[in-house]
Amino acid sequence: MVFLSILKSLVLGIWLGALIMLGYAVAGPVFQQSPSKTLAGAINGVILGRMNNIEWVCWAVAFACSTLLLILNWNNGGRSLRIIELAAIVITSVLLWTYSSHITHRMETLRATIGDFDHPKQTTEYVEAKSEFDTLHHRYTALVGTNMIFILGAFTLSVLLTRK
Repeated sequence: MVFLSILKSLVLGIWLGALIMLGYAVAGPVFQQSPSKTLAGAINGVILGRMNNIEWVCWAVAFACSTLLLILNWNNGGRSLRIIELAAIVITSVLLWTYSSHITHRMETLRATIGDFDHPKQTTEYVEAKSEFDTLHHRYTALVGTNMIFILGAFTLSVLLTRK
């Protein structure tokens, strides 16, 4: 059981650390150093796609470990904390699905419609697509930030429960 607890804490820490790394050390510099917003967006899109895959692996391992530990420790102390931890992990899956599947798919469609972010067009189609893209980008960022809070909460509970 100690192995499952450590593994769960490890994947939650990796997940949170990867999101922090992506937001601070990757996305910003890619846009700052690229000669083109269009190129930076394309590069960032590839990185985000791979990052989402890593997130799903971390989620699956955390969910499996949390569920097993709840079942194995059902009659032991800490049941309420384990249920809260599992609920937080379930919430992260809803947030992750929303931004990694639903929002990303629509943003990719809009990116194709927009084409060139460096030379805005004044057509109605371009302006509407860019406006929706910007709205979705803000929503994506907010959902990732919210997910980070739930991951941090689950990580904190995981560490506390490992110490018991």
